[in-house]
Amino acid sequence: MNLAQIGDEIHSKRIQVGLLQEHLARFAGLSRVTINQLENGTLKDLGYTKLKAVMDVLGLRMETVQPSGLKSALAVAARSISTSYRDVITPDMLSMMLRSGVAPEQFQPHLMALLDETPLPVVVKAVAEAATPDVPAKKIMKHLSLWAKQWKVCRTVW
Repeated sequence: MNLAQIGDEIHSKRIQVGLLQEHLARFAGLSRVTINQLENGTLKDLGYTKLKAVMDVLGLRMETVQPSGLKSALAVAARSISTSYRDVITPDMLSMMLRSGVAPEQFQPHLMALLDETPLPVVVKAVAEAATPDVPAKKIMKHLSLWAKQWKVCRTVW
């Protein structure tokens, strides 16, 4: 959710509870102009403490939620890194390679594509999907880092 969407929620809740912008601003320790800009989606930035004060007055909570859309990052990653190659990596194969840290030679170009070109949110979610109690995500990230160093990948985040 972005700040404009949060502002819409704040506007709806403020109207529902019968507060004027002026009242909400005073209760939260902000200016009416700030509340107006927040509700209209024109406010560029508002710190956590200030936003939380507004939401607390209205009884709204801040929560993180799992974004919808990407069902299986392992499947998306496996499909995308196999696009340009004759040999195809399945999601199960990718998961096994990530957990073991073993990259068969014929799949090293695929894994380089994972490290260099696959969107980072997909990589992070694929790592989480591949992780097990025996091989936690932290260990898989170490494998990725070692591969990145070994193969001198271009993306510098590793």
